[in-house]
Amino acid sequence: YSIIASQTTYNFTTATIPAGLVVVTVSTEVAIGSTPVSSVTIGGVSATQAAAFYQNQSYATGSSICYAIIGSSTTSVNVSFGNAPLRIGIGVYTIENYISATPVYTNAVQGPNETTLSITTPSISSGSVIIAVRTDGDIYSHTWSGVTEDYDVNLGFTGQTGASLDTSTIQAHTIESVGDISPTQGTTMTVAVWS
Repeated sequence: YSIIASQTTYNFTTATIPAGLVVVTVSTEVAIGSTPVSSVTIGGVSATQAAAFYQNQSYATGSSICYAIIGSSTTSVNVSFGNAPLRIGIGVYTIENYISATPVYTNAVQGPNETTLSITTPSISSGSVIIAVRTDGDIYSHTWSGVTEDYDVNLGFTGQTGASLDTSTIQAHTIESVGDISPTQGTTMTVAVWS
């Protein structure tokens, strides 16, 4: 889902999100400086930010992962900022059969113009869920390894891509995203893991 407009609050109408643990990925780009997410609500329930990276430069990108347990199904996700970004995209995931709603591992990386970004998790248990999001300050496509791509979207001069994996073995996982060109306006990637 995406909204290509500069505003401080974005209201998304999604497909029906069932009750339970919901994860929302957020991709943004700003003209100058850093613009972190100030709040995310899912069906009116405040979400917790698991991990994020917001660059602080001209045409900076940001990637974040937020989560909440909702008591009933919804089609509403709202994202707010203290300062308006240029545009925003979100991905929505649900996680079933989890042990804890709190992620067991999070990490975030960035680069000024790297084509490839990667994060390696510590050893995680079988049945865990990995969710990753990458944001780039250019328009292009991505490929993923170590996880399965779920979306790859042009947000009008911002690239947004997300991927996930239900793990089947106990091991460390390397999550890698490769863009087809080098971004000239920055890139960020964020990963969270639930068991």
